[in-house]
Amino acid sequence: MTDTLQSPADGAIQINLRKIPSLNQFYASKHWTARAKAKQVVGSEIMAQLSRYDKVAFTRVEVIFYVNYRMDLDNCIMGIKFGLDAFKTWGGIPDDTKKYVNKVSIIYDKNQPKDTGKLFFSPC
Repeated sequence: MTDTLQSPADGAIQINLRKIPSLNQFYASKHWTARAKAKQVVGSEIMAQLSRYDKVAFTRVEVIFYVNYRMDLDNCIMGIKFGLDAFKTWGGIPDDTKKYVNKVSIIYDKNQPKDTGKLFFSPC
C-alpha cells in the first residue's frame, strides 16, 4: 500500500486486510467478548487505512472483496461486515442498509498473497 492515497471522489476506496476470522470462527467463540475483540482489531486496521483518504460520503456503495484466504468464500463475509461497519463509522455512508449498499461480492483471487484480502468501496 502506498503512503499517499488520492481522493476517492472519482473511484473506489481500497482497504487491504490480513487474515480475518471466518464466519464459523467468529460465531463459535465461547463468549461475546472474543467476538467484540476480533471486530475491534479488524475495525481498527480498517479505520487506520480509511483515515488516509480524503473524507467522502457516497450516496450508494458497492462492496467487492477480493480474497485469497484458506477458508470457503462464504466464511469471508466477516471482512465485508467489519468493513461496512467501519466505513459507516468513518462517514462513507449514512447506514449499511440496502438503501445505501447496492451490492456485495466476494471473489477468489489466486494472484493475491495467501491469507489476504482487498476490500473495495465503489460509488454506484
